[in-house]
Amino acid sequence: MNTLNIEKKEKYAELMIKLNKATNEEYYYEAIFIEYAIIEDRLEALLRYAGLKYKQDNGTNIDIQKKINKIQNDAKFQDSYIKKHITPKILNEIQLWKNERNRLIHNLVNAKYDNQEIKNIALQGECLAKKISNKSTLIKRYFQKLSEK
Repeated sequence: MNTLNIEKKEKYAELMIKLNKATNEEYYYEAIFIEYAIIEDRLEALLRYAGLKYKQDNGTNIDIQKKINKIQNDAKFQDSYIKKHITPKILNEIQLWKNERNRLIHNLVNAKYDNQEIKNIALQGECLAKKISNKSTLIKRYFQKLSEK
């Protein structure tokens, strides 16, 4: 494992610890912030493992919605093994969560503070972040095996 991979693995371990701490201590906005970063990175990783473009022409990352669209529509993700793990249901849940998160964040100043709603979004995001992290690891291994053939 090269140094970059080790650093990334250590960063993920640190983020997961921070995520667990944030939800356990009811720092839900912090949890949502971490979850979004993890989900976005794991979707990007899926595109990278598939050898697909995940940056715009100017070098910036494409947004989560475009990543989801690519995963839903590209032929490399139509394989039965991949579809078993990266299901339309998971992608739809991520999309719905992202929309709720965006609504919450973009209306932060004007919205009524509803701790239960924030908690629900944070807990759902934690579940999705862990799920997509695990699934992306499976898909990475699958694409590696395909490239070794």
